[in-house]
Amino acid sequence: MAKKSVKKLMDATVQYQEEYEFKKFYDTWLKTCEGISSEQIMSSGRTKDGKKVRPTPNDLYGQLEEHVTAAFRRPNSKNKGDDGTYKLLEAIRKFMNEEYKGVLLEVHRETLAEFSAKLEKFEGNSSYNPKRIVFTRPARFQKRGKKKGQAIGKETTKIYGHYADEFYEAKYKGKEGYQGKAPTSWYSTDIDGPQNPPLAQALFGGGELVKIGLITIIDRAIEELDNEIDNISIVAKRPSELRRIPSVRKHVFSLLRNKSMFRKGGRPNLGKMAQSFVGMRFALMKGRSKSAASPKKIIAFVGKIPEPSGEVNTFSLTNKFKETAMASLIRAVIGKDTYKLRWGEFLNMKGMKVPQKEQTQEEDRVEKAWFDYLWRD
Repeated sequence: MAKKSVKKLMDATVQYQEEYEFKKFYDTWLKTCEGISSEQIMSSGRTKDGKKVRPTPNDLYGQLEEHVTAAFRRPNSKNKGDDGTYKLLEAIRKFMNEEYKGVLLEVHRETLAEFSAKLEKFEGNSSYNPKRIVFTRPARFQKRGKKKGQAIGKETTKIYGHYADEFYEAKYKGKEGYQGKAPTSWYSTDIDGPQNPPLAQALFGGGELVKIGLITIIDRAIEELDNEIDNISIVAKRPSELRRIPSVRKHVFSLLRNKSMFRKGGRPNLGKMAQSFVGMRFALMKGRSKSAASPKKIIAFVGKIPEPSGEVNTFSLTNKFKETAMASLIRAVIGKDTYKLRWGEFLNMKGMKVPQKEQTQEEDRVEKAWFDYLWRD
């Protein structure tokens, strides 16, 4: 199991139960694809008189990036060249290197789902599926002698995935521009066969060149959106909104029951109360609170940070409230303007009402007796 990790999210600190893996997989995948030359995948471009007549990118990533574009599409391709993996790869690379900053956010959920959906379109019957790239060659051809590679008859057959099969080897081996014969696992005469050419390996993995494909990495990122957060430590910028969190309400009421937190006359020591919050971990209920927002949304709102993905077990505060903020939180938790403390005094602070002291029956009799004495003959 991966070790716990601590990440920064603006001025908050997020502690995960385990480290994300998807970014490391992506970096390895990118390095692998950029390290596989066009010669290794037998796709270095056509040559004439020793010169390339149609350029191709120099590595597998470049060729995947330019898969089905106007600049690099094959002649007579049905695809117009204004779509393909290059747009998707550009968006994924921007996400990995710019948008993702060590913490997966809830807003990333839709982005990653869209990446996965688009990658899936390159599978199956899609004309963009590298496994279904079609090449036409003679059905029968000379395999030996001076006429090696020459077609026998006019009948043709189609191969899918890669062009460098036995016919290509027979016709071009020993000639200028010959790039070698591809492994048989890269092509097939069946459009839905087991062929797995390099471009398909880059997207879907499972090959000798690329074992883990891009779609697996994106799906891993989607799974890791739900990694649990042990604790998120925030700077509370809207403390009164914490009233919506049951564990915070419980702590506030415990302070109101603690006589050592008060001065004479029911006046609270707001500074001492605020200090009690610092470093304390508050449990979050799973799902939604009694309010419309989930506890995690409330914490993000209080800390003015984007909402991280995954369930949050606890949160803590890195700053001490100001006394006015502490008073606001107390009033918000109590929800009324008069509050009697357990030792008989009333909560006495700005925004709260302290009732006038009620006279006892004995005090009332004394006043009446004195009044009667003044008017006596």
